[in-house]
Amino acid sequence: MPRYYPAFLDLRGKWARVVAGGAVALRKVQLLLSCGARVRLVSPRVTPPVSRLRSSIDLIARPWEAADLDGVWIAFAATDDRAVNARVAREARARGILVNVADTPSLCDFIVPSVVNRGDLQIAISTGGASPALARRLRQEIERMVGPEYAELVALLESVRERIQAEIPEPERRRAVFDQLIESDLLALIRKGDRSAIQARVEAIVSG
Repeated sequence: MPRYYPAFLDLRGKWARVVAGGAVALRKVQLLLSCGARVRLVSPRVTPPVSRLRSSIDLIARPWEAADLDGVWIAFAATDDRAVNARVAREARARGILVNVADTPSLCDFIVPSVVNRGDLQIAISTGGASPALARRLRQEIERMVGPEYAELVALLESVRERIQAEIPEPERRRAVFDQLIESDLLALIRKGDRSAIQARVEAIVSG
């Protein structure tokens, strides 16, 4: 198995091609749209849930053609026809397009990790394609450990980051302030929903 380079891609405004029309395609389209990608999906048949997304995507109801990769930045193949998936991978690589083929790591330039989402906090888990079941189990465990309060914590830290950078010029002092914020009781205060205490704690640490 290859050793994959971990990365988070900025897909805003970039075209993504999805060659499939079933449940796997639906999950990929929904995630791509949530990341701001422009999605083109081609498949002779699509499920009703995929069809309901036609106002948000460029949906083409016919078999895949090589020209469907024109102008595409990233591609996903998830049909039930291995030959079609292999052709998509071959054409994508010939054009320098990143490609992922569902359940076939050998045809992939990248694999899609199992992800825990808490607002802007994303935790990606991968076994390099060796065991998606293990990656899924680890995701479930992390979801229990990292609750929705982490989304608010990340948003809070982002909201004070610019102020800290503007008011504290010394890099070491800035790092110390960020460490204090993270190590404080902010998570507990967020869980309680005590907004005034949250603001007071942030102010005390940043101003102190």
